[in-house]
Amino acid sequence: MEFDIRKTVDLVKGGLLAPEPTWNAYLAETPEWQKTLALLTGPLLLANVILSVLFTWMTGGLSASMLGGSLLMAWVYSLVAAAVGFTLLVFIINFLAGTFGGQPNFARAFAAVSLTAIPASLAGIAGALIPWLGFLVSLAGGIWSLVLLYRIIPLALGVPGEKRTLHFVATLVVALIANMLVAGVLSLVGLRPEVSANPSRHSSSTPVDIAPGSGGVFDEARRQAALMKAAGEDEFEPPADGEVSKQQVRALVSVIEKSRLAMEEQAAQVEKAEAELQDKENRSTADLITMYRTMGKVVSMNNIEMEVLKSAGGNWAEHMWVKGQLRTARMQRGTGSEAIEHNYALYKANEEVLADAI
Repeated sequence: MEFDIRKTVDLVKGGLLAPEPTWNAYLAETPEWQKTLALLTGPLLLANVILSVLFTWMTGGLSASMLGGSLLMAWVYSLVAAAVGFTLLVFIINFLAGTFGGQPNFARAFAAVSLTAIPASLAGIAGALIPWLGFLVSLAGGIWSLVLLYRIIPLALGVPGEKRTLHFVATLVVALIANMLVAGVLSLVGLRPEVSANPSRHSSSTPVDIAPGSGGVFDEARRQAALMKAAGEDEFEPPADGEVSKQQVRALVSVIEKSRLAMEEQAAQVEKAEAELQDKENRSTADLITMYRTMGKVVSMNNIEMEVLKSAGGNWAEHMWVKGQLRTARMQRGTGSEAIEHNYALYKANEEVLADAI
């Protein structure tokens, strides 16, 4: 692997100003992924992480509580997260290419993701220099990179045109979920929330701001992360007798019913948007933005029940305990203890709603 600064600059300029000719020329060289890593991926990743974190720190955006306020630790964490996220996306886009009729090729997938990441990488650096509104610059760069990624897929991996949209949506949804899981693991190292040393004996619930934003997949991921963080901080000490109350079951039934209605509405909106996109032979940038927002709806569907509960000020820990107790009672058919018998009677009284939910 050899680093050639002139070649790197040419690829970056071409990726911004003349993307398709640049893609054709580079992919025609059939580069190994190691070459792409040295020429483009590595320099972009390092520049983005080092400069964006540095500028964020200079403008006061690096929280004192984040990784101990350490600039070095922020660099390390951001670099690991970026490298893992990039690698996951390459593996996922390459694997799903075969599923959707394309021709999997890890080196070409690696090159495709690297070439189309140029706008997002540069926008992330520029956005870090602008307090308050810098996220808009980063968001614009992210959307631009998504549009380019959508356009390069048939060229790099041979995914048929009629399956390109499904491949693209499936790739981003799977990649988003995978990255959320990775972020959760990394948070155990440096971003684990502190727990009170004196928890409530009964229950406490963390409020969360889940107001809708732009409606896109990244904004929705932010909302879901805040939602899961707040839900994870909820505390509940179960009663010693293990019996759920009628009030708790009524609350559970209400959340489940509202969640089903919300899920049906979201699913209908996603199906409508997908049908409209499938009917178009030539898709515009506006159509891709619609796809971007539709993916946000898909992401939100994963935690609808949690959002219904938390938006009403409910306690997620208590909610899950009630579900667990009723599930145990159902599995044991009401036998084994007085608590199970009591809980089973409440389950049977609401079986129509609870049967498919616990």
